[in-house]
Order: sequence, then C-alpha cells, then structure tokens
Amino acid sequence: MHFRDLHITHKAFWKIERKAKYYDKYMKERKNWKKWIESVPLDEVRKLFKFIRLWDFHFRGNVKKFIEIYNETFPIIKELEHERLENVNFNNTELQQKIVKIFDKMAQCSEEAYESTDCSKILHTILPHLFVMWDQSIREGILGDEKKKSGANYALEFLPRMQVELQEAINSCMKERELNREDAIQYIRQACGYETLPKLIDEHNYVIYTKSLEFRTYLEKLREKGQIMIEEYKGLKNKLPL
Repeated sequence: MHFRDLHITHKAFWKIERKAKYYDKYMKERKNWKKWIESVPLDEVRKLFKFIRLWDFHFRGNVKKFIEIYNETFPIIKELEHERLENVNFNNTELQQKIVKIFDKMAQCSEEAYESTDCSKILHTILPHLFVMWDQSIREGILGDEKKKSGANYALEFLPRMQVELQEAINSCMKERELNREDAIQYIRQACGYETLPKLIDEHNYVIYTKSLEFRTYLEKLREKGQIMIEEYKGLKNKLPL
C-alpha cells in the first residue's frame, strides 16, 4: 500500500460515512481516559456502550459483565498499552496469545452472542494504537470468510496483514518524502487529523469493503475532476470487490 492510499481513503471515509463524527466525539471529547485504570467506573462503560450502539443498534452489552471482563483482562491491557501495530512483533507467540485471550474474553460482554465486530471496536477504544476495527464485510474481503471472527483469526491472521499494509505505507512515505521512519509516521498521521495508524487502516478497509459502492462513485468523481493521479485511481479501484 502507498501512503497516499491512506490519505485518500481517510477523506473518503469522512465524505461517505455520516457517522464518522461519532468516533472523535467519543474518543476526543466524552471519554475520560484517566478513569480507565484497574477498575473502570459505570459511567465510562455506559459512554462506551452508547458509542458502540451508534454504529450497531443491535448491540446488547452488559455493563456489569464488561466490567468483570475488563478487570480480569486489565493486566494484559497494561502489558500491551505501549505496543504499536506498525512495530509489534507478531512472531512473539506469547504476545499473540494474549491478544487472542483478550479478544475472546471481550467478545463475550454482550447479553446475547459472541460480538466479534463490536469487540474490535471496544478494544480499539482501549488501545487505539494497536487494535484495528473490523466487520463482516472487512473479514470477507481480507480473510475471505466473514465467519472467521475468532480471537485467533484476529490475532494470527488479520492484525499481521494490517501491519504489513501499514509498513508498506510507511516505507513508501520514507522513500518519497525522504523522511526517517518516525517522521514518516507523523507525516501520514498529520495529513489525517492525527488519527492513529490502526484507525486509518480501518477507514481504508471500511470504504473499500463495507462502503464499496459509495467509494467507487467517490473515486470516479475524483478522477473526473482531476483530483487523483491515474495510478492512485487504478490502484484503489482494483482493491474494490467485484
């Protein structure tokens, strides 16, 4: 992936998805990060669940159950808090198993079912530099099967693929802009409202796989107006599902 793909899909996400604003409102305004310690209070969980339901009105999260799971998995959360998706060592089996465990535990915070999609959103809000959100369409597009929704699928297949994509974007930025690695990461993020890299790769996946029809139209309009290079247009169009 070229780093410009992230810039283009970030702008497309905000143009296409009317719910885009809810992310920033929760993560940058409503969430009190200082309260997410060993035992998170009820009001913070309710704010989180309200955010999740804005995206998935079927979500039936159990607040007390979530707090129990959060308390149980907090030692793992603490261990992972400084990990960055673009740098984390996925050859570390112990680390991968920690991600599997926390994912499978958190996916059970609902009253009704194993909530894989909502779990990825929850974990991203807790560790936004490491976890990437996904949904059925993204799993189908990237893993080839929307039912591949377990913690093992997420930690052993999905996240490593997302890391490869981000590393390609960072390397292309380093080469084209003649920057070191950290400056390239900052350059990519600065052009996209300083969102985390996992958030940017999610926006990329979302417009391509979840909002593919709208994104196809968006790309065509960019091409017609001469606002996208032909190589970028062809590259992104080729990613779209048939």
